Amino acid sequence: MRRFDLVCFDVDGTLVVHPQEKVVWQVLNERFLGSDHANEERLKAYRRGEISYPEWVALDIGDWIGAGARREAIVEGVGELRLVGGARETLAALKQAGCRLAVISGTLDICLDTLFPDHPFDEVYTNRIWFDSDGRIAGWEATPFDMEGKARALREIAGREGIPLERCAFVGDHTNDVEAAREAGLAIAFNPKSRDIEQASDVVHRGDDLLVILPVLLAGAGAAA
Repeated sequence: MRRFDLVCFDVDGTLVVHPQEKVVWQVLNERFLGSDHANEERLKAYRRGEISYPEWVALDIGDWIGAGARREAIVEGVGELRLVGGARETLAALKQAGCRLAVISGTLDICLDTLFPDHPFDEVYTNRIWFDSDGRIAGWEATPFDMEGKARALREIAGREGIPLERCAFVGDHTNDVEAAREAGLAIAFNPKSRDIEQASDVVHRGDDLLVILPVLLAGAGAAA
């Protein structure tokens, strides 16, 4: 009998990685703008409450439009990222066990489209971007489910599917995963980038293969590593 009915994942740093630990936003800002400096300033402004999350997303994507970004170049940028070792095998094993899989992340949907073309997820809560017939950016939608909104997304999925929160697990790596980690019946910090997510998680794992989390999710007991 599986221990969890719903397993939710962050994306950047958890399911996909970059050689310099960059997230997809950093990669694309550097590709189209030459640096991520503007986004770093916008992060500070967001934390000070000077701009909203949707405004932050709009400013970044607006810069890409101004730089002439097209779908092909964005996909090439996403290609700098790769799947974490064992990611496909881990997801397949969880699906085989009957778990529902969800992504709750501040990434872009095109990142999943590119790196997970088989779409193994039952639920996807990310920022979205779409293109016209010439590959130009035609629009976008900022997710309301990043930062503290990740916990709300987890509750929304669990409620809709009739799954008790104690039978929900969350796997993440950074500060914006903390609220979801606190909400889930089990939280796993995989290669954590902040002390906050370590403290909010039940299990901490470090390494280059996601398969290490399977015994915790499928068999029960787990210990920090």
